[in-house]
Amino acid sequence: MIRELASHVYERRVHPEGVDWFINTFLICLDEANVYIDSGLGSKAITDFMPYCDPKKPNILIYTHSHFDHVWGSKGASFSKIIACEPFNTLLEEDFDRSYAYFKEIQEGEVGCVYADTLIDFKTQIGPLVLYPAPGHTRDGLMIHYPQEGILFMGDNLADHGKGKIPECEDLEAYKKTIELAISLNSKTLIGSHCDELSSKTLESIMKSLTSAYSV
Repeated sequence: MIRELASHVYERRVHPEGVDWFINTFLICLDEANVYIDSGLGSKAITDFMPYCDPKKPNILIYTHSHFDHVWGSKGASFSKIIACEPFNTLLEEDFDRSYAYFKEIQEGEVGCVYADTLIDFKTQIGPLVLYPAPGHTRDGLMIHYPQEGILFMGDNLADHGKGKIPECEDLEAYKKTIELAISLNSKTLIGSHCDELSSKTLESIMKSLTSAYSV
């Protein structure tokens, strides 16, 4: 299912058979480019968005991190730039074959191992979007801030279904700093990969839980 979250901002949601989670991927149609956030479980996660794109504009792909459900569909289109946060390419190489062997039954279309050609480790501007390294769930986590729409895309740094703790936390102290950064951005809406959109007030609850016991 595809729905419009804000002006020219689209979400595609799929609930694979046999698992207890769904996966959201996103398209932002900017004046400069068609910007995809993650590529889901296969090429269909990309091609389903194409009716909403301007074919005359370049396509850009931004990975929020290297886990399989965010990267498999990258052969679904030609991208002028593929952006991720260090050490994305190393982590993708280490995990791709293992994850595919375990989860291949839930793929959607063609699956490919497509590396980022642009790796960041500091705040980076892409048109009106601002990209931030956001470790926590993984070392290569990346957040995308869209200030004019008041939206912050947080990938898997928000809990599945918007409740409880994130499914994995690789570095608790780094995650605290990521949440502090997210709070400072004063976004109206938080967007995660496995939950509905959330109010920014959610961040205060997360931070409170992190400074006491790591559970929400």
